[in-house]
Amino acid sequence: MPLPTVNLDDRRFQDIVDQAKTLIPQFCPEWTDHNVSDPGVALIELFAWMTDMLLYRVNQTPDNMYVRFLELIGVRLDPPRAATVPITFYLSAPQATAVTIAENTEVATIRTESNPAIIFTTEADLVIRPPKLVGAFTRDFDRRDEGQWEAHDLTQIDLPGHRIAIFAGEPNPGDAFYLALQGDQSHHIVAIHLDCESAGGAGVDPEDPPVVWEVWQGGADRWAPCEVEKDGTGGFNWSGEILLHLPTMAQAAFRGITAYWLRCRMVEPKPGSASYEVSPEIEQLRIEARGGTVGARHAVTVLDELLGQAEGSAGEVFHLSQTPVLARQEARDHLIVIAPGGGAEKWREVADFGDSGPDDPHYTLDGNDGTLTLGPALLQPDGSVYRFGKVPTKGSVVRFSRYQHGGGAAGNVPKGMITVLKSSIPYVAKVVNRRPAVGGRDGQSIEDAKLRAPQRLRTRTRAVTKDDFETLAREVPGVQRAHCWGPGQGAGGPNDPKPGSVIMTVLPDIDGGTGHIAPEQLLLSTELSQAVHGYLDQRRLLGSDIKVQAPKFVWISVVAKVGLPPNAEPGLVAEVRRQCENELLRYLNPYVGGPDGTGWPFGRELHTSELYALLQRIPAVEFVEELKVFARETATGVAPRPAPPRLAIPPNGLICSDEHRVNRS
Repeated sequence: MPLPTVNLDDRRFQDIVDQAKTLIPQFCPEWTDHNVSDPGVALIELFAWMTDMLLYRVNQTPDNMYVRFLELIGVRLDPPRAATVPITFYLSAPQATAVTIAENTEVATIRTESNPAIIFTTEADLVIRPPKLVGAFTRDFDRRDEGQWEAHDLTQIDLPGHRIAIFAGEPNPGDAFYLALQGDQSHHIVAIHLDCESAGGAGVDPEDPPVVWEVWQGGADRWAPCEVEKDGTGGFNWSGEILLHLPTMAQAAFRGITAYWLRCRMVEPKPGSASYEVSPEIEQLRIEARGGTVGARHAVTVLDELLGQAEGSAGEVFHLSQTPVLARQEARDHLIVIAPGGGAEKWREVADFGDSGPDDPHYTLDGNDGTLTLGPALLQPDGSVYRFGKVPTKGSVVRFSRYQHGGGAAGNVPKGMITVLKSSIPYVAKVVNRRPAVGGRDGQSIEDAKLRAPQRLRTRTRAVTKDDFETLAREVPGVQRAHCWGPGQGAGGPNDPKPGSVIMTVLPDIDGGTGHIAPEQLLLSTELSQAVHGYLDQRRLLGSDIKVQAPKFVWISVVAKVGLPPNAEPGLVAEVRRQCENELLRYLNPYVGGPDGTGWPFGRELHTSELYALLQRIPAVEFVEELKVFARETATGVAPRPAPPRLAIPPNGLICSDEHRVNRS
């Protein structure tokens, strides 16, 4: 069987003629005679015949020549991207001094007979500091003012018979217990030991007490929730230990104490659950550090690799030993050239040598095959030779300071899979990823590069049209989707873009599964926002203004009643409920939702009727008796409001799933 040929363009003579005729009313409306006898139509057919011959020759181009053509227009295959994940290190026991887990510490999944270990490397030093308590307060919340504060004497807190109330005498939602910590405990695992005497905890659900733990993060009343790994007190019902994972903290001055603040705040109990009648009391309180969390990357680090000696000629090529090479950080990942008898010189990586002068220490690096190239020299018409980049002295030692290799989709491992320390670390008992690794992507294929070539030809690295801005924004690492919002596309409100301005709405690259997405995963980081702005700023038209922002999310909750067969067993009822909720989570998803499964379109309305049809497609569902949609623009803290049958979404808005509830009719 012969190998199939590649058809680059399947248009034929008549297709080109018909396409040209459809454009006549747009560009030349006064031309109304489109018969074959018209001289203009004769010219169209002549050019269509010539184009048809050209397309025939293009379709004879072999793949290797097509790849060379892609290189000529600047298309390069994107190297793999590495998955990232927070890694949690647990200490074997609380330590009296700080424990440092150094950057580039390697952790991995378990190696099996069929699958090799997947290695991750930490991206920063993790310093686990022992916490020191410098203050404790109880606040009786009052919506009319700051409430009543009661300071607790820390010197008395461990004395026998001395008790302090966590909340006010008559606990109400909003009452809180504040702990002031002397040092920064960001990303720490903190254990709070409590000896409790609870007279008011009767009826409180020990598995889900009406309290939340929060830390102060700065800004306008910015309290962020902590993750509770274990509550051994059952909501202050008995003595035990509470294990918290703290997010980023900020220092602030409250009640005359400058510290890092942790609080336990009372909230409204869930329907059917009881609240505290009187405040729980504690006799003893002790706080310890049990570990910490740091970001890691699916990569292996290579330090100070020797590439060889320079021959002193232009255009020299060196090769890194490990590939594919992941994205570099200029501050620490660079070429070092040590001249004979001289000092070390840092060279800078560039995309190409177009702007490089004879004395610029520049080089290029292909991340796919690890080829490092120095600047070439070209013969000029006047007979002189111009160097595009500096040439190292003959005999210079060429080294690379640091790089990482690895990456790919294999790094997107589920939570709980990274459990192996590649080398023992004092005082560390275990390691685990408590969240799935996300963001890993295999290197770009030739077929994908072919599809990208027309976009490259159209944009030419210049952002002019809406599609140009969106295409270029998606080239920034960490961007999953991008939407360009320009003048005239809004509803005429004060926040609409003004003439000459462009608003880029960016959706960060996360694990776009069909499950529930946490609000903090959708936050647009300052680093990503600045990266997109800087990338587009170099390619925008003179006089245009660019603003990068996160989408305006509309969180949707659905409450539905569905009809099932009369003889449906309990197992089938539970399975149908699960299928319905999963379908809603998938459909109302900014990454994989929407009618075409590529993410909810920016600004697209939500019709209640499409949700009826969505649930009706599930085989065991006979009918949908009732379906109510609730919406809110804030992920937490605001009660959802009933949505109309046709819910409008802002032009830069996206729909995201909140909690859904499906019951049997």
